[in-house]
Amino acid sequence: MDLANIYFSVFALIAIGCAIGVLLARHPIGGAINLIGLMLALAGIFGILAGPFNGTIQILVYAGAIMMLLVFVIMVLNSARDDAVPPVSLPSLFGLSVPIVFVSMVLLVLSQTSLGDGTPGTRGTVEILAERMFDFSQDGGAFHILFLIVSLVLLVALVGAVLLAKRDLSDTRQPEAIPHGEDSHG
Repeated sequence: MDLANIYFSVFALIAIGCAIGVLLARHPIGGAINLIGLMLALAGIFGILAGPFNGTIQILVYAGAIMMLLVFVIMVLNSARDDAVPPVSLPSLFGLSVPIVFVSMVLLVLSQTSLGDGTPGTRGTVEILAERMFDFSQDGGAFHILFLIVSLVLLVALVGAVLLAKRDLSDTRQPEAIPHGEDSHG
């Protein structure tokens, strides 16, 4: 095992640990800090895989700008609220089953397809990637199924984020009126 594989394994373990930390964090700030660690570990993986530009952009854009904005928004909007998350509940078990099914489907598709012959393809074109990704033939990869699954997961995440962020606008209570005779003016 050479040094690049050791570094890759270390960054992969850090990324997996931080991803689990995001899922298990009881407070949004802890989850955001773990997400920053995940982004930095992914930048390290990009650097090892000869993608220094991708690693740099990962640090600048995701770990730098977007995650700092997310941490700032969480700290501003969530300063007065600290809800405790129950450790295990029926919805959390259902929520845990979704990624397990997703990962098993990804592993099933990856085990049934070849990942190529190891020779690098032509650089600078998207046609080869599109051809490989959306090859519907019997011997081709089933990456179009993964593409649809990821699209569905992102749509569900977007709907979930909207539902979580939506405020109850039907609560339009009027301020309580001061009864007569209880004026503070005298």
